[in-house]
Amino acid sequence: MSYKLIGYQAPFNFRLTKIRIAAALAGVKVENVHTDAITDTDSFKRNVSPSGATPALQTENGYLFESAAILRFFGRLSKEGIYGNTDFEASQIDAWVDYASTTVDVAVLPFLRASFGQLTITKEHQEEATYSFDTIDKWLEIRTFLVGERLTIADVAVFVGIDSYLRSAETASEVSKFKNLNRWYLTVLHNAKVQEGMIASGHDGLIPAKKEAPKAEAPKKEEKKKEEKPKKEEKHDDEEPEETFEEKKKPNPLDSLPPSKFVLDAFKREYSNNDTRKVAAPYFFENFDNEGFSAWWCNYKYNEENKMQFMTANLVRGWFQRMDHCRKYAFGIALIVGEDKKHDITALWVFRGKGLPEIVTDVDDTELFTWTEIPDVKAEAAKITDYLAWDGETFKDKPVLEGRTFK
Repeated sequence: MSYKLIGYQAPFNFRLTKIRIAAALAGVKVENVHTDAITDTDSFKRNVSPSGATPALQTENGYLFESAAILRFFGRLSKEGIYGNTDFEASQIDAWVDYASTTVDVAVLPFLRASFGQLTITKEHQEEATYSFDTIDKWLEIRTFLVGERLTIADVAVFVGIDSYLRSAETASEVSKFKNLNRWYLTVLHNAKVQEGMIASGHDGLIPAKKEAPKAEAPKKEEKKKEEKPKKEEKHDDEEPEETFEEKKKPNPLDSLPPSKFVLDAFKREYSNNDTRKVAAPYFFENFDNEGFSAWWCNYKYNEENKMQFMTANLVRGWFQRMDHCRKYAFGIALIVGEDKKHDITALWVFRGKGLPEIVTDVDDTELFTWTEIPDVKAEAAKITDYLAWDGETFKDKPVLEGRTFK
């Protein structure tokens, strides 16, 4: 059935945004019914919400009030495990939904009110917000998501509070101190269903909800997943991600390739210890093996969404972290070029073997970029050298703001 979501429809209403994202994740259709934040009528209080406050949800069985209750309702409707796969996971999710309401939202709300001129932020307000960010950052140090290995309504509940802070607080850069929180935030933000829910709430300036996989990836993934599928199904539920990566590495087809004259580790040492233009770049072009390796230009699909340099830098950092298991077979340079408020992510990658390796296409971030193979590295030597050096004619119109090397 279709549900009616009753409330004050505005992008800054983070309680409605939580519900909208949960509905999108659950695959449920929701119709907006705009009302005041509080409906002070006896009929509404008697039948919908006893305090007259919204949001509220009209269902075929009656009305639900309180955003956390509605969030859980949609979580239970989902067949995708967004309310956990066991009773214990569901209880963990409950704990985070409560934490979001009692700690995160409470800490963030003053900054939202301040953006409308309703109060002045004090030192105590900032300390409370920083404390909540720190607690989440520590929890995420050894986890991809707040509960389990998939996105749940726990992530939704906390994410929307953090997102509200980033969009309204003058001290939004405070979040950049927390690398695990930033990595998690960007992972949740780039989820297509999260985007769908946020756009339905009236947000703009976000990445498109639909992302296309890179063309070079399609045949590789289709062909190799048939070989790997039994292993992935067997290990997915029982083992930690680190263990899964270890199992994948053992039969890696890249290890069976014929020896190459281009020794990747030797090049990495040249690059780390010597002048880039005088030593490292010439070494690369003299030794590169076009049969045993492939080189790629790589560009972020959603560069128009890069508005804050520190957040873009954290996006790159998180991408590199999730590529960590590829270090034996890869070298990369990712650069942020342009201006502080308007910039691009562009990169140069070198991989063992021909085509994009499966260990790379299996990383979720890969589909967020376009990939163009470089057929002849010597023909593009000047541009490649500029990427290796982080400067040069290539960047005369869009200077390098910062970069990161994967080696």
